Amino acid sequence: MRKKTARPVQASSSAAVRAYDGIIDLVLHHELRPGERTSVNLLAKRIGLGRTPIKEAITRLQTEGLLSVAGRSGTVVNLIDREETEKLFALRRVLEDFAVDEAVENATSAQLRRIRELTQEMRRHSVSLDNTMHSTAEFVRANVEFHATIVAASGNRFLLRIYSQIQMHLQIVTYLVRRGYDPRASERRQREHEEICKAMTKRDARMLKAALRSHARTTEEAILKTFEPAVKPLLRNHVRQGSRLP
Repeated sequence: MRKKTARPVQASSSAAVRAYDGIIDLVLHHELRPGERTSVNLLAKRIGLGRTPIKEAITRLQTEGLLSVAGRSGTVVNLIDREETEKLFALRRVLEDFAVDEAVENATSAQLRRIRELTQEMRRHSVSLDNTMHSTAEFVRANVEFHATIVAASGNRFLLRIYSQIQMHLQIVTYLVRRGYDPRASERRQREHEEICKAMTKRDARMLKAALRSHARTTEEAILKTFEPAVKPLLRNHVRQGSRLP
């Protein structure tokens, strides 16, 4: 009897994960844009799932800061905000720095192997292939898992929970504001990831902290440039007209 009652729960959880991934895909493929309103019914129809898993996914994404729910106004993809982006990066730096010492000591061989795999996966989807929307979505997933695996290696599940809430949101912000494909930036980012991977493999805490800090700093600087005064009208116009970001 216990097995029969457990199956619907597992199925519901799986459906909620698919709903979450489906909404993320819509955002990454610019099919849901900043400021755009949607609803449980519309998302259920577009993703092909029931209302319950869609509601669960929306609640999770609301907690992570990607979506807002305002009563009858519906669900809205949050607008890009410079101040919040700065705060997210500041928190990311603190959390990664905190995780390093325990991560280099406690990382399992499986985690180290996965970090190396993800480093190569990011290269395939960022440097080695044409920069398609599909590649962008796959790169974001690999990038999120790459950083989360390092934090997870610390063995601190509370730290990982907090970190995971901000990391996907940061990655989405990164790709919503980028202004076209920059091969030099992609190469630089890949070198930074490889340096992080190298430090983690060597279990060198000092090297890893330096690599993570440098990577976070260059990523933040690149994103914040898009919030210059000349760009703000573009973002507002993008929201008003429903056009795609360049």
